Amino acid sequence: MTDMKIDPYQIKGEDGLVFGCILDGRGGAKLVGWDQIDSWKSDDGPLWIHMDRSVSRVHRWLREKSGLTETTLDAMLAEETRPRVFRGKRGFISILRGINNNPGDDPTDLVAIRMWSDGNRVITIRHRKLMSARDILFQLLVDETGPQTAPQLYERLISRLIERMGETIEAYDGVLDEIEEKFELANANDLRRRLSDLRHDTVNLRRYLAPQRDALQAILLDPPDWADERSLLHLRETSDRLLRYVEELDALRERSLVIKDDIANRLSESSNKTLYILAIISGIFLPLAFLTGLLGINVGGMPGVENPYAFWIFCGIMAVLLTAEIIIFKRLKWL
Repeated sequence: MTDMKIDPYQIKGEDGLVFGCILDGRGGAKLVGWDQIDSWKSDDGPLWIHMDRSVSRVHRWLREKSGLTETTLDAMLAEETRPRVFRGKRGFISILRGINNNPGDDPTDLVAIRMWSDGNRVITIRHRKLMSARDILFQLLVDETGPQTAPQLYERLISRLIERMGETIEAYDGVLDEIEEKFELANANDLRRRLSDLRHDTVNLRRYLAPQRDALQAILLDPPDWADERSLLHLRETSDRLLRYVEELDALRERSLVIKDDIANRLSESSNKTLYILAIISGIFLPLAFLTGLLGINVGGMPGVENPYAFWIFCGIMAVLLTAEIIIFKRLKWL
């Protein structure tokens, strides 16, 4: 049994080796260091080496002891790469990206992982911490329900990479639901800003998922010789899941546009309603303002100047005029 006190998410590794383990063929594994890796033989069991490309020893080991070709090494150590897969002379290479679940980081700032396997060894390289690899290590060291062979490990890494994307996409869907439910004119600007940020995130995420979908299709069309039927079946399901995620991102983008238009329409409707009320008020008081202005001029001959009841008579006429206007506006259905 594996020591249950080991926390796979807290393993620090040594000198560029994030962690290394040998699969026991029953769903478990044991951790190994550089010395065991250098002395490893295929009879010892499938070997998984997870390394940090920013450490110089990793570069030296890959070039001197890994047995990988120069072309493969250039792809595995490249600074920036888009998702792709290709068959090397001695193994199969997949360069994919996963959700950035590191605390404080933007999830859409995807983390690249480079994977190589010849059916006996699996070498994975990352530049920043990637939780998907730790999830598989947890299955191996704690649950002991992990992959039993190198092909299964290769497939499980890809599957877990895609599964974690679903959690982020579901969170985006929840944000849209919240924006729709909590819309008020008072917080419209804040909601529009959140909506704009969400659209930016979904577009950025889809930009990498689309070529990643093509990469998985390429594996299925021309699978490595060492891949077994079970792994390919699971990989096909993963490819279908990724396709669904891409479609969901497209739907989220379209839905965000609809919500944005709805918010704009509501704001426009509110503004139009306000302008309409102001126009009605102006229409009602325009004749009254005309009469008061006319009778307020300081010239001789103004009627009622000498009559002590002229002011109240004029107020009565104004009240009658106001009532008549309101009745006319209602019959015209302006009110």
